[in-house]
Order: sequence, then C-alpha cells, then structure tokens
Amino acid sequence: MRRITYLSAALTQRLIEKKVSGEVCCGRLVLKSDKVMKSQILKLVFGVGSNVKVLGVLFAMLFFVGCSQQEVNRDDPDSLFNEAESIFKDERYLIAVEKYRDIKNRFPYSSRAVDSELRIADTYFAQENYLEAESAYEIFKELHPTHPRSDYVQFRIGLSYYKEIPDNSARDLSAANRAIDGFAVLIEKFPKSEFVSKAKEYSSEARKKLGEHENYVANFYYERKHFLSASYRYASLLRDFPNMGYDEEALYRLGQCYYHIRMYSNAGEALRKLLAQYPNSNFKSESESILEELKKKN
Repeated sequence: MRRITYLSAALTQRLIEKKVSGEVCCGRLVLKSDKVMKSQILKLVFGVGSNVKVLGVLFAMLFFVGCSQQEVNRDDPDSLFNEAESIFKDERYLIAVEKYRDIKNRFPYSSRAVDSELRIADTYFAQENYLEAESAYEIFKELHPTHPRSDYVQFRIGLSYYKEIPDNSARDLSAANRAIDGFAVLIEKFPKSEFVSKAKEYSSEARKKLGEHENYVANFYYERKHFLSASYRYASLLRDFPNMGYDEEALYRLGQCYYHIRMYSNAGEALRKLLAQYPNSNFKSESESILEELKKKN
C-alpha cells in the first residue's frame, strides 16, 4: 500500500515540476510505473481487505494517463499527418480519410498532401472498398507518374482487382483478367521491385480462377449437349490454361464434342492426343471405342 501511495505522489509531483499539460504524452512515466501498478492492482483485486480509496486513486491515475495524447499543431502538415496515421492505425478509417483530405486541401503544395493522397487509397483498401481503392490508386498514378513508390501503387492496383475476384467460378471473373494485366504492368515496368514475387503469385492464382471458370462453362454446355459451344470452351481451356489439371478430361470431352457435331477428323486428333499424353487415362477404353467407330466411318 505504501508503494502505491508513494507512486501516486511521485507522479503528481513530476507532472507539476515538468508543467505537463493534459495534452502532453505521459509515456515515460507510464513505462516506469506500469509494472508496479499492475502488480498492486492484482493484489488489491484478489487480496483480502482491499482498500477502496486506493483503488479509486489508481483508476483515476490510469484514466488520466490513458486520456493524455500527443499535442497536434493544426498549422503543421507533418503534425496533422502523424495524427491521421495514428487514427489509421487505430482502424478508425472514416475519420482517417477526412484527416487526409483536410491535409490535402489545406496544404496542397506540401509533400504531405501527396502522402495523404496515397494514404486515402490505402484507407479504402483497408476498408475492403477495393473498387474505390483501385480508382484512387489509378488517379494517384496519373497525377504522380514518377513517384518513388510507383511500383507499390501499381501492385496495389493489381491487388485491388485481385481482391474482387469471386470465389464462385460460375460468376463473372473479369476482375481476374484485370488483376493479371495490372500485375503484368508491374513486372514489366519494375522488374526489380520488391513486389514482383508477390505479383507473380497472385497472377498465378488469378489464372487458376480463370481456368476453373473456363472448365465450368465448358462442362455446363457439354452436360446440356450444346456440343459446338462446349468445343469452343474446351479448346480455349487447353490452349490458354494448360497443365492446370484439366487437360486429360478436356481432351476426351473435346473429342466427344467433335464426334457429335460430325467433325470426325478433329475428334480423332483430340482422342489420339489424349491416348499419347495419358496412356493410362481413365477415358482410354471410351476413346479407343470412338476411334474404332471413326475408322468404320472412313
């Protein structure tokens, strides 16, 4: 108990001596007192004969320290930017955006105005408002084409599109194509960027999504016996998305489609390619049967 009383008095005296206002951070005092205060609070809470008055003093001290914040100079863009950054880190994104906009409008020729433009885009991205983020990054890119973080901006453009790719392969995947294009620009323009490896990973994942979609559509037509439409899709799947796990079945179904629409030469070519590439294919017997039928037709 004596240590708590002494700590309270010491903190008060230090605040008076240093003339610390309510807006000045008390971080150093908090660091010195934190361990002692925590241990004493635990003793008071779980011990016998807790002193209510002492608890009141402790909680008052904690409230005073917690409410203190760093002083902000409203006429200094650096000070305002630091305040906005702190708000951003606290995930108070709506307030952060307003702070960044205020800096941009009040200090348009400050370097912090440019920083704020970029952070507005980052804030949209953090909010998972990826369409707004992509638009903000594109505008920043157009206004500041030689910015030192142009590679980051281009990466975020691609990533914003990537985040819009739906999980369901049946849905529109145009965002995947845009993501791939965005990452391709980064890889071409900034080959030494730290974001290139990640861009390649995301681009590969986006291509897998497109492959899934193409396979889904091809199977959709095939199962409904729309063999001409299915043949276009399977041919596209084999051409644009090879070695993704679809080749074997796609070749078999492409041969089937050609057979049903009486493109017998194309059917034979697809099925022979299937047997050459996959000699132990699950579709071996069916393919051989169709090839025998094709011999009779010739």
